[in-house]
Formats: sequence, structure tokens, C-alpha cells
Amino acid sequence: MEATRTKPLDLLDKQQLSQIREKNDFRNIFALCLDWGLIVFGLSIFYYFPSVFTFISAVILIGSRQFALAVLVHDGAHNLLFSNLKVNDFFSQWLCAYPIFQDNRVYRPYHLKHHRFTETEDDPDLALSAPFPITKVSFFRKVLRDLTGITGFRRYSQALISILKTDGDNISDRLKGIWFKIHGFLITNILIFLAISFFFHWSLYFLLWWLPAFTYYSLIIRIRNIAEHCVTSGSTDLDNTRTTLTNPIVRFLMAPHRVNYHLEHHLFMMCPWYNLPKAHKMMIKNGFKDKMCISNSYRSVLNKAVSA
Repeated sequence: MEATRTKPLDLLDKQQLSQIREKNDFRNIFALCLDWGLIVFGLSIFYYFPSVFTFISAVILIGSRQFALAVLVHDGAHNLLFSNLKVNDFFSQWLCAYPIFQDNRVYRPYHLKHHRFTETEDDPDLALSAPFPITKVSFFRKVLRDLTGITGFRRYSQALISILKTDGDNISDRLKGIWFKIHGFLITNILIFLAISFFFHWSLYFLLWWLPAFTYYSLIIRIRNIAEHCVTSGSTDLDNTRTTLTNPIVRFLMAPHRVNYHLEHHLFMMCPWYNLPKAHKMMIKNGFKDKMCISNSYRSVLNKAVSA
């Protein structure tokens, strides 16, 4: 069943909508350079100043930037990364999706279905929010699986198995289908491995590229999923999705590229990430604050989602 839609013009006027839909390609050029630059910085601080502290810091920093790339994959799926659609698809695939084992060709239709059927029985993401609230013991087990890499192993192994199960009329067709699905990941990760090996040490590809992806990245994906749709009333478009306000440090480590303004994203799908705070302010100015699902911190969301 398709969710009842609230039209953008029911919330903002034409001038406001025009403002929040404005694209600025340079913002995303800067975002890409910053995210990859911080990944290099994370590798550098441990390589040149090796210690337990710099290692943990690098894992957290790089994991947060891998998630930042995933957020840009998301904007690319909405054709919001760059104004030119071919440029949008190229950069979202080769600089964002493929390096972290994602594929916008698969993610885009899946995600748009989530928008169409948000929090209904046809929502492909419903399984992520439906079990909540959960007990503290259950939540602790999930976090433990995230931090020990079990969640990441399941995620990547399931994706790989799905690719290897590609059908074909014969072996040749099947191999072509597998190559079509996996070539971007292999090419980008070979290049990343070679770059890390040349400038740092080959072992850091596993310690500071894949370990963050298996651990910290998994944890912040879980917390983000909880914050976005769990324990909401789900009765209207204004309260079946949550915006979570937070401070700059938490936003940098867990909610890059304004991904915490998730309600505004659902209401205005053609709004680039850097305009979401502006859309939030406009909504409040227009008198919708009391109808919107807004939390003041991720801790407050977890308190609702995790019972005694």
C-alpha cells in the first residue's frame, strides 16, 4: 500500500521550494575532496604516529568518512550530487559507492521504493524499524556485533553471495554478469590498495580501510537507522520520519552531510543535503514545528527505542 503523500506545496511556497532545490556543484566537489582528504589524514596520523590512541582515532575518523561517502551515494541516487546526470552517476559510483562496496544501480530503485512506501508494509526498510522498541540487552548484543565486525561480515558476505548467484544462459554469460556487478568494487579497491601500499604500508588497507567498514561504519549505520524511522507514530508524512538535532562533533562523527535532517529529506526529495537545514527552518517558520517528528539528540532517540 502506498503511503499518503504530503505535497511540498502544502508545506512551503513556490519561492521557498525554489530556494531549497538550488544545486551547487562546488559544494559536493568540496565534500568529496574533504571526505577523501580526511581518510588520507586518518591513515597518516597512525602511520607517522603509531599508538593505540591514533589507531582508534583513525578507525573512527575513516569509518565516519566511509559513511559520509555513503550519504553522497544517497544524494547521487536522487540525482542531487551534480547537475549533469552523467557526471552525477559517474562520481556517485566511482568515488563514493564502489569504494565502499555499494552500487547505485541497485540502491537507487530500492531507496526510491522506500520513499514511496515509507513505514508501510511495502517499505523495503520496514524490517529496520518494526522491531523497536527493544530491550537494553538486545541493543547491547547488536552493538557488540557491530563493533566486533560480525554485522559487517554479514553485510558484505551477503552482498558477495548475491553477486555470485548471478544467473546466465551459460558460464560465459554468468561470468559477464558477475563482472558487470563487481568490476567497480574490484577496480577501485585495487587502486586504493596500491595507493595505500605506495604511500603508507599495504597492511593499512586491511587495518584502516576494511576494519572501519566492518566496525564503526556498521555502528553508525545502525544508530542512524534507529533515529530515522524507529518509534515514530507513523501516521503522517510529518511524523513517520525523524529529524535528529545534534552538536557539531556528533554530527561530524555520526551524521555527516546533514543526514540527520531526514524528515526534511523525505518531504522534499529534490532538496540537496546542504539545503536541508534551510528547509527545516522554513518548515518551523511556516508553523509546522508541533507536527514534525524532531528529537534534540541521538541519546533521546535511543532512550525511546531501547526499553529497560
